[in-house]
Amino acid sequence: MSIAKIKDYEEIMRVAQLYIDGCAKGDGAMMKPAFAGSATINGAPIQTLFDSVTQAGPTPSTARVDVVEVVNDIAVIRITLENYFGADYVDFHALKKGPDGWKIMAKIFTDA
Repeated sequence: MSIAKIKDYEEIMRVAQLYIDGCAKGDGAMMKPAFAGSATINGAPIQTLFDSVTQAGPTPSTARVDVVEVVNDIAVIRITLENYFGADYVDFHALKKGPDGWKIMAKIFTDA
């Protein structure tokens, strides 16, 4: 097991920010680069996330990102999203580092 580098944390945070910005602006296309093409959301194809975010439109939500763990080329982050259209959510994102950098492979969420 290798120790995560600061650069990895910075890259993971940039990926998380793409997701957060896409949520806030109601722009599924904006967050798409954060995700692997085969990514899932609660087991469904990730395109359902992009479509629902775009359909919902912008919202003045706030978010906090916690990097739970980074081991070699995998990571888990938690994103707490407050006031997303009046509701609060907790997401867990599983990431994998590949030739194109860090990408979200899976997102699961629940309302808080």
